[in-house]
Amino acid sequence: MKQFYLLLLGVLLGGSLHAQYSFSDDFEAYTAGQFLGTQSPKWTTWSGMDGKTDDVKVSDKKASSGKNSLYFSSTSSTGGPSDVILPFDDQFTKDLFELKMNIFVDTDKTGYFNFQAEKVVGTTWAMDINFTADKMITITAGGANVLTSTYPQNEWFNFTIKGNVSTNKWSALVNGKEVGTFKLATSKIASIDIYPANAQASYYIDDVSYKTEPYTPPSYEASINGVLLPAKDLTGRSIPVQATIANEGAKELNNVEIFYTIAGKTITKKITDLKLASFKSAIVTFDEPHAVKKGLNEFNFGLKILDGVEDNPDNNSAKGILIGVTPAEDRLVVAEEATGTWCGWCPRGAVNLDRMAARFPDHFIGIAVHNNDPMVVTEYDNGVKGLPGFTGFPGASVGRASVIDPSDIETDFWGRIVEPARAKVKVGASFDETTKTLKLSPEVTYMADVDVPFNLAVVIVEDSVKGTASGYNQANYYANNAAGPMGGYELLPNPVPANKMIYNHVARAILGGFNGTEIPNANHKKGDKEVMSFEIKLPTAVKPKNVHIVPIILNENGFIENGFEASIEEAIAYKLVGVKDQTSVIKEVAIYPMPISYISIVDLNLESAQEVSIQIYDTAGKVVGSKNYGKLQGQQNIELNGSLLNNGTYVAKINVGKELISKPIVIQH
Repeated sequence: MKQFYLLLLGVLLGGSLHAQYSFSDDFEAYTAGQFLGTQSPKWTTWSGMDGKTDDVKVSDKKASSGKNSLYFSSTSSTGGPSDVILPFDDQFTKDLFELKMNIFVDTDKTGYFNFQAEKVVGTTWAMDINFTADKMITITAGGANVLTSTYPQNEWFNFTIKGNVSTNKWSALVNGKEVGTFKLATSKIASIDIYPANAQASYYIDDVSYKTEPYTPPSYEASINGVLLPAKDLTGRSIPVQATIANEGAKELNNVEIFYTIAGKTITKKITDLKLASFKSAIVTFDEPHAVKKGLNEFNFGLKILDGVEDNPDNNSAKGILIGVTPAEDRLVVAEEATGTWCGWCPRGAVNLDRMAARFPDHFIGIAVHNNDPMVVTEYDNGVKGLPGFTGFPGASVGRASVIDPSDIETDFWGRIVEPARAKVKVGASFDETTKTLKLSPEVTYMADVDVPFNLAVVIVEDSVKGTASGYNQANYYANNAAGPMGGYELLPNPVPANKMIYNHVARAILGGFNGTEIPNANHKKGDKEVMSFEIKLPTAVKPKNVHIVPIILNENGFIENGFEASIEEAIAYKLVGVKDQTSVIKEVAIYPMPISYISIVDLNLESAQEVSIQIYDTAGKVVGSKNYGKLQGQQNIELNGSLLNNGTYVAKINVGKELISKPIVIQH
């Protein structure tokens, strides 16, 4: 029989009506070269239009059994057009489920399918199964990787997904051998979707089957359903140890003992009022935090039920592994995220910046660079969009080394945090509350001998930014849990109204230009210090109490060598050798009139004779004008000719001896 359906009703188990379903298809009943959807009463397509673009034709080129199979390939980087759906007989939210299929992935090619959680496809992805070109299987659920293993290429292999939907325990098997277990963000399934996901896709599917069986829970059954430990953390940090207890029995759990052993020490927690109902779970936090050690931190968990005799006590253990990473000396990691309120996927960036800043406040600095909304800083926006590899929003970069998705910020953080820094920076400040004028003096200290020029920029960042205009509404493609959990955005509408939005890490200005202003003297020995000067009048809307000053050092490759973060109060308290007010030979500097029509005056008053030069930079960091004035002293009025420059914003970098002052200028003919 080519297709087989089985439905058994009336099996009374545990006081409720259960149904058993079974289906199999080896595709031998169909005509090769014709669309599957038009020949099968079961298979359909994502669009629901059988025989159209997203249907797939039955193939007789290769088969695991008989002559026919399904072949999926794509020439598009985004995949398709084939997009085939096998609906199950129902949405399964309980009992035992098993799906089997034979798969053939061509050499150096890829394969993919997913489980849909709801009957309406496109609502929620229960899990995604990728067969990568490097022979790896990766299963993701709720946006997280839950299983990684290997598979054979250029040969048929059997792939099986087995799950106890009631208890949310799942496993994957290759050729009958289990390769891993996992749980889903939501334990329910309604169909599978087979879709060639990229231009490397080339694979065959044959002998597809699924079945369900009733699940009857024992009276007492429990397990450790998950260990809530990060894969990596910084050495010396104290972190909570948490595990999830699942009640897989029919009776309520109240009295349990959970424990873990690490480095020969056992930590135990006894709970006498758990009140955990059947098929529910609870997170347990141990009273004693764990101090992260360098390298492997291996936890072995155990669980005992004290209410009664457990039917199967052998599954009450779990292992958790944490890698302790020691950061390089004085290393801070700077991540810049390209975002906009119009961008429906950009909440992903906001969530990841908040998470990283909360988790690593002494080692991570997040900056949200807005585009085409009320918080945009055009120069900064253009600079981020100009980074090599930038393709769209949301985008992110850790240290400007590469452009990544915001969800990958933590991955790049771990690579960056261990790299020794050749320089570090702190910042001092003075602030006039009446005029909101902020004078800054970043102090760069070299931690190694450096014979190449470094640049410096200072970013003004603000937290808790709010607005009432429609431009502050946040587009939200995560609304109604359409794409899984995302830091609470899945519970908010699309768009999120402005009165419910608070924006953090918002870049308000970048002083010194996107590529920075060159630090005086290219050759430095370890221990050398350089102090620079910047000045800004904070915009009226910016609240000083929410401002963070972020100086960043840019190395010879344009990457961020290191950074620092301080509030205005912290910068004022930092005792530099003056904030240029005490030690500078520059008594006064001003540029007027502003904006510049044709000729403007640089009014410079010097305490002593110093070499003076001025460079003009455009927003891309390119020098568009430069002149050396030799040694000057006292009151000087230097003409600045803007007649040859296009209208726009520029940065004047005034070099006086070893000091450098950056001033924004506006050309308006």
